[in-house]
Amino acid sequence: MKNMRTKLAVLLAAVMMVCSIALTGCQSKLVPADQVVGALYELTVKENAVPVKDLLGFASEDDVRASLLSDDYEDMSDMFKNEFSGMGIEFTDDEIKEMSDTMSKLLNKLSYTAEIQEEGKDETTVVLKVTGYSSDDMNQIMTDLMTEIQTNMDEETLTALMTGDEEATMALMQDVIKQVVVKFGEMEPTTETTDVTVKCEKMKVEVSGKEKVSWMPSDMDKFVDDLENASFK
Repeated sequence: MKNMRTKLAVLLAAVMMVCSIALTGCQSKLVPADQVVGALYELTVKENAVPVKDLLGFASEDDVRASLLSDDYEDMSDMFKNEFSGMGIEFTDDEIKEMSDTMSKLLNKLSYTAEIQEEGKDETTVVLKVTGYSSDDMNQIMTDLMTEIQTNMDEETLTALMTGDEEATMALMQDVIKQVVVKFGEMEPTTETTDVTVKCEKMKVEVSGKEKVSWMPSDMDKFVDDLENASFK
């Protein structure tokens, strides 16, 4: 009987070992860092949460934003509304939506490629090659537009502005901003790309109520700043 028990214990131990190996093999592998960084580019630059949602298994785009974006995150429309309101410039909701849609289309023209440069157990380096817009060109657009408006301004409007007419001043600012946005929307990205090097490490991410380990930028603030500088250089 003793030998039978010993054999049974050994058999059960073997079964447990096989099960352990099988379970280890069934654990989900980390999504490659270049794919995660690419999806985060889409989220950060284009407000497109779908790639991150699909890649990491979030239940919704709102869950992505709640988990990965800062508490003070605002979408394009809200950002425009709050910025202009803070400057005392009034726009209708339809005007805000039209301008935000134009700027969203501008950002959607941008593109990227992502490649793992160096891969290790605890840290992986990804290089993003991103297209962007020239800040000098944007400044030139604003300068040319102001020159054009001043050149073509009628005497009545000029007099109203010079006497501090609030209605005329508001109308001018609204017109300038809307025209600038239209001009920006006509721009095309520069042909050359900018390299953005992203150091990644394994982090726990809250994925729709569940904790998941994923490659993530080691410094998210730097990642966002680098993308902003590369997108408008």
